[in-house]
Amino acid sequence: MKGIKGIAKNNPQEANRLADEIIKNTYRTLMTRGMKGCYVYCTDSKLSEYLKERLNKEA
Repeated sequence: MKGIKGIAKNNPQEANRLADEIIKNTYRTLMTRGMKGCYVYCTDSKLSEYLKERLNKEA
């Protein structure tokens, strides 16, 4: 996430959008590389529900 701090100084909304995109892409990449499965443990109940909804839409 190099360069986010510089962008945030000039355009905080663009920096947040870019950071969000990078984070989502990273998790998408990691979660699709499981050869024998992928387990995700969520301590955040809202995130847990969001992931369950997304997985159900894909199936």
